[in-house]
Amino acid sequence: MATMRFTRAEDQLTDANVHSRGGLVDPSPLAGTWFNTDKKTRGIARLDLTQNNGVLKVHAFGACEPAPCDWGEVQGSTFSSGVESSEGMAFTALFDFGFMETFLAVYLKGGILVLDSFNTFRDDSGRADYFSREFFHS
Repeated sequence: MATMRFTRAEDQLTDANVHSRGGLVDPSPLAGTWFNTDKKTRGIARLDLTQNNGVLKVHAFGACEPAPCDWGEVQGSTFSSGVESSEGMAFTALFDFGFMETFLAVYLKGGILVLDSFNTFRDDSGRADYFSREFFHS
């Protein structure tokens, strides 16, 4: 049996010049401070996205009172819109709080960041794992 090299047509390169870029994705289009469009959110209030030498850093703040909960900073994985693009338009990040993990899958659409979070409890609290979607502006 032959080894698979792609799973769909969009996995294949058509531009011979792409090889010179080495498949690197530039996270700088995502960089900046992003605020939840819902000022009354009970989820994530703010994201600070920075990049250094092509590495995306994700600093998240949860909606807490009287001040946002600082989730700390983790490294994100940046994705482009296709195999021939080097411009970042999406990222994933994992925050491990011990009692729970939050996996973020985020993409840029029309100047808005769309954030999907997958939240898994690791304690014995009886809380159900849950999904949420939020929108952010810069």
